[in-house]
Amino acid sequence: MSNQAKSGSFKKDLRKIDIWALALGAIIGWGCFMMPGNSFLPKAGPSAIIGLLLGGVVMSIISVSYGYCIQKFPLSGGEFIYSDASFGKVHAFICGWMLVLGYWSLIPLNSTAIGMVTRYLPVKVLQFGYIWEMAGNPVYLGEVMLSYVFIIGLGIMNIRGVKSAGWFQTTVAVLLTAAVFLSLVGVLMTKPDLSNLTPMFAEISDGTVKSKGAVSCLIAVACYAPYCFVGFDCIPQAAEEYSFSHKAAVWLMIGAIMVGACIYAIMVFVTAVVEPWGDMMLANPAWATGEQVFKAMGYFGTLCVIIAMLCAVLSGVNGFYLSASRLLYSMSYADALPSIFGSINPKYGTPDKAILFLMLISLPCPWFGRSALVYIVDMTCVGSAIGFTYTCATATMMSKKEGKTGQMIISAVGTVLSAFFIILSFIPGSPGFLSKPSFVILGIWIVLGIIFWFIIKDRFLHGKWEGIDVEHILMTKMTDDGTIGTYNKNQ
Repeated sequence: MSNQAKSGSFKKDLRKIDIWALALGAIIGWGCFMMPGNSFLPKAGPSAIIGLLLGGVVMSIISVSYGYCIQKFPLSGGEFIYSDASFGKVHAFICGWMLVLGYWSLIPLNSTAIGMVTRYLPVKVLQFGYIWEMAGNPVYLGEVMLSYVFIIGLGIMNIRGVKSAGWFQTTVAVLLTAAVFLSLVGVLMTKPDLSNLTPMFAEISDGTVKSKGAVSCLIAVACYAPYCFVGFDCIPQAAEEYSFSHKAAVWLMIGAIMVGACIYAIMVFVTAVVEPWGDMMLANPAWATGEQVFKAMGYFGTLCVIIAMLCAVLSGVNGFYLSASRLLYSMSYADALPSIFGSINPKYGTPDKAILFLMLISLPCPWFGRSALVYIVDMTCVGSAIGFTYTCATATMMSKKEGKTGQMIISAVGTVLSAFFIILSFIPGSPGFLSKPSFVILGIWIVLGIIFWFIIKDRFLHGKWEGIDVEHILMTKMTDDGTIGTYNKNQ
């Protein structure tokens, strides 16, 4: 069996620290530094700290199923492979189609974030060359040029090899964690009054701070989990490139999720503790986290937060380049996408055509403004939750056949939680309820998927891809590096 394309093979250059950094960098993005003031404190007050940690626990439960599936299917493609294994090709296409837009859209979205950060600086360094306003957001030539630097630069780095991308990801993830830690230490050194965190369970409503039930506060924030923690599922997309045993993947995912949850919680804490959080929020600050850290630590604190944001953006672009390109590769190799995406560069061992495609379709996006991109990203939570559900359901079914009761129970719970996240996107008033533009984009993407399905259906269903032999997988003993036969392919 060969699980590489004939033009080359993936290089097993990713270390454990690289995989952990890949997940953490994809989890922590722009929202970690903006949502404390925009969403978390207004909806739940400082109890958002507990809600975010709870959300991390929920996602860790889901990640256990991913760890199980990675061991069974140590291949690029992740959820696309898992859904095919248990539910067949139609479900595999649905799952892959819903994920590919989400992974790709986070590349241009992250690339526009630094330009947004500079709008909060005293000197507007990138706000030159006004072009137009899109969805209420002005677009500047300076910000577009910076986005191009990230999109093109990180795209080229990913083409030239996963090893350099892994080292880069690890470096920026460590810097990100260090910068957040310095912000926390700096704020604590000012000996803030912890009474500023009261009332703990409250929301901003009708221009006042209103007490709110503890359970409703925690649920309101925990329901943001798919949005906050999307990215840990980058780990299975690189499963063919591990230089270590696949058994370690689950602990790397859980570690990244919980570190990410702590970083989210820290940013809520430093935003809420410097002065009474209710009064601060009622003053309607433009960037609550940045302003509060500046009040506590001055320009050094602002620098720490900006460095953390820069690292989060860079690691996000890098991580989603890697995961999106591997998903495109896997779907192409299964004849679910054009064959051009299924080739591996013989020199660099990367799916270079897929990466180049992602780069090219990302370049027009900054011209449409960040607000338009946010509508796409909002609907991708649906795709992520669909991927979670298929993965947990697959793990439930396979572990039941193996007689692994503990794994089956955990995966069944993960399936219910994942399905709940899907439902939240369609319940008015819920934290995950989609906006009207997001519903429109979701509808368009589904229609395009239906059209594309009828174009590729015959080739996909009856081509070289024979699917996954689950019974063979269950009877196969894993080697230490996770290398087993999983595809039945006619080469």
